[in-house]
Amino acid sequence: MAPETVRNAVVSKTLHVEVPIEKAFQVFTQRMGAWWPASHHIASTPFQEVVVEPRAGGRWFERDAKGSECEWGRVLTYEPPKRLVLAWHLQPDFKYSPDKERSSEVALEFIAEGPESTRVEFEHRHLERHGEGWEKLRAGVDPGWGLVLSGFVTLVNQKS
Repeated sequence: MAPETVRNAVVSKTLHVEVPIEKAFQVFTQRMGAWWPASHHIASTPFQEVVVEPRAGGRWFERDAKGSECEWGRVLTYEPPKRLVLAWHLQPDFKYSPDKERSSEVALEFIAEGPESTRVEFEHRHLERHGEGWEKLRAGVDPGWGLVLSGFVTLVNQKS
């Protein structure tokens, strides 16, 4: 694969939130179901919650009101409050595959820019690992992440 093709297999976003780094990390990892759009689920029924198990090797999944779970991926790196890397096992058809070789990575760096300000560097990388159809996946997740992450920014910036 040509180097420029692989370079294009990345979706990057920079977010700015007006909360301490610890709160930004906590809301992202522990309250994902509160900010993730309900329309963006892969199970047959909408999720009640989205879970990121707080450890490397943990699961990343959605759970519906009846307790049924649908896997999205795995936690590769969990370093509060600065770094989170998740394996994205959803394929171009948005079906889950347990094959580690066909998973991309969702990586976040949380950077304190002051006591009440955090920059979040987001990257969905290695999309080419999904094989045939990865370009279509990238074309969909680029605007999709913009929508999803705007929910995070809105929730974390709410004064409570």
